[in-house]
Amino acid sequence: MRRDKVFRFTMTTFAVGAFIGLILGLALGGGPADPSEAQAQTQETTLEESTDSSNVDPTAGEPMTAERARAIGANELGQVLVLMYHHFDTGESDWTRTPENFRNDIALLKAEGYYPVNIHDLVTGNINIPAGKSPVALTFDDSSPGQYRILDDGTLDPDCAVGIMEAAVDEGDWASRATFFVLLDVTPKERVLWGQPDLKQGKLIDLIDWGYEVGSHTVTHLNLADASEAESVKQLAQSQATIEELAGGGYQVTSLALPFGEYPDSDDILASGEHEGVNYKYTAACSIALRVCPSPFSTKFEPLHIPRIRGSQNFVVDAIKSLKDRPELRYISDGDPNAVSAPKDLAADLGQVIEGLGRPVVLY
Repeated sequence: MRRDKVFRFTMTTFAVGAFIGLILGLALGGGPADPSEAQAQTQETTLEESTDSSNVDPTAGEPMTAERARAIGANELGQVLVLMYHHFDTGESDWTRTPENFRNDIALLKAEGYYPVNIHDLVTGNINIPAGKSPVALTFDDSSPGQYRILDDGTLDPDCAVGIMEAAVDEGDWASRATFFVLLDVTPKERVLWGQPDLKQGKLIDLIDWGYEVGSHTVTHLNLADASEAESVKQLAQSQATIEELAGGGYQVTSLALPFGEYPDSDDILASGEHEGVNYKYTAACSIALRVCPSPFSTKFEPLHIPRIRGSQNFVVDAIKSLKDRPELRYISDGDPNAVSAPKDLAADLGQVIEGLGRPVVLY
């Protein structure tokens, strides 16, 4: 049973129980005779509950100010970690992460103040994370079975990547955010939508329902630098259309990961195209360039050339350390997704604020 179904069942049970209790209370004379008295009691209870402000930000909902941004140390022109994972198994290698090491990655990211976002969130600037945190985009290529596995009893494998991330969500200070770039027709077949063919659609829908993003990795892991333009356009269209059909509900695929990190002759092929009446459009494309990503609000940001750091021990640790050693380069959220906050005196490596962002820019 999916998490949202569990929640709805619990709330329905609570509501029914509350209604029955109210009827019994009135029948036994336990309720107030005067309706206005009942309203007053309700208002009093609400007031008492609302006066506990220990966990409430008193400035929440107010426009961002330079004073608040300075107090937080916000720098939303800072650089962003985008991590790239492929396979998960018992042996560690260049492109394979063990479950235990992936748990360590998540624990380290949490300890260092990172909070997950999807690639679509990054590109659109919808970085809705707590104040003082830094975004990290976890990406998964090739839809290998270790990324997402359902056990024979129907439960989520706690040692697959999704199981590990969902456990981190349950522990707190983490969210169900990451981007999965899936394959649709490859050998071995276990890399078609994480294997388990009878469960592939349900898995995909569950990921989206939980808050994750599913994007394209072409149909056959096509090398776009070697393929003809016609074949590239065909696979980019078919991949997007197939994923959207499986997901249903009007879901839109907007992100792409380049197989082998290889680009076609023109980015125009990635951005949009048409094949046999099927139109496609991608607003984000991820490479395998091993460097941190510029802020989406920076003039240095290229949405069709998003660099990613390999998800293995030295690369992850070194990337975190590089931003720790130079904190002026690190993206720090102001906690307000509707504003962009940054110091006036920016490091030259960060570029400048893009003009015409359509949202307030707060410099301090």
